[in-house]
Amino acid sequence: MGKKKGGVRIKQIGPKAPAVPINPMDALQIPEDEMVQLPPAPDRSYRIFWPLQETFTMDTTGFQVIYPSYLDSTKTIKQGRRIGTEQAVENPSVMDLSQALQSLHIRHVLQPYKGYSRDITCQWDNPGRVLVDVSNYRKKELMMKLAEQLPKLPDRIARIERLKLEQQKEEKERAEAMAEKEAVVKSNVTSKKKGKKGNKK
Repeated sequence: MGKKKGGVRIKQIGPKAPAVPINPMDALQIPEDEMVQLPPAPDRSYRIFWPLQETFTMDTTGFQVIYPSYLDSTKTIKQGRRIGTEQAVENPSVMDLSQALQSLHIRHVLQPYKGYSRDITCQWDNPGRVLVDVSNYRKKELMMKLAEQLPKLPDRIARIERLKLEQQKEEKERAEAMAEKEAVVKSNVTSKKKGKKGNKK
C-alpha cells in the first residue's frame, strides 16, 4: 500500500526487505559435517599403580617425581636433564620408566598424561611422569639405575627398531620422489634442446 500525501497516492518502488534478516557472517560459517572433531582432552589425574594389588591401599606420601626428560640424552640441563649425557638414553618414554621400575621391583605410580612444566614440548611430544617410592634409594642413584635398565627393555628395543624401519622407508620414498622429479626436469630440458635443433634445420 502507498501513502496519501496531498491527495496523491505514493507507491514504493524497489526490492522488498527479506522476510528473514540476512546475516553476512552466515557465509563464513563452516558446515557441521566439515568441522574437525577433536578428541576429548585426556584426564591428567589418571593414575596406574604398581603393583596393581596396591591400587586402593598405596600411600604415596614421600614418593619422588621422575620425568622422562630427567634421563633423556637429547635434552639439555635447562630442559630438565638430571644426569650426564653419557649415562642418559635417547627419548625414554614414561612407559619405559615404568617397565624399568618394575624390573627393579620398585613401587611406583604411573601418571601418563602429566606434563613437565620445564619443557613444554613434552606435554604433547612425550608426556607423563612416575611417582616413585625411593625409600631404598637416593633419587640420583635410582635415576642412574633406571638409565642402566632402559636399553635392555624388550618393548623399547622393539619400538626403536620399528621407528628406525619407518624412518628408512620415509627416506627411501623421499629419495625416489626426488629422483623422479629430477628425471622429469631433465626430460623437459632435453625436449627443449631437441626442439631448438629442429627449428634450425
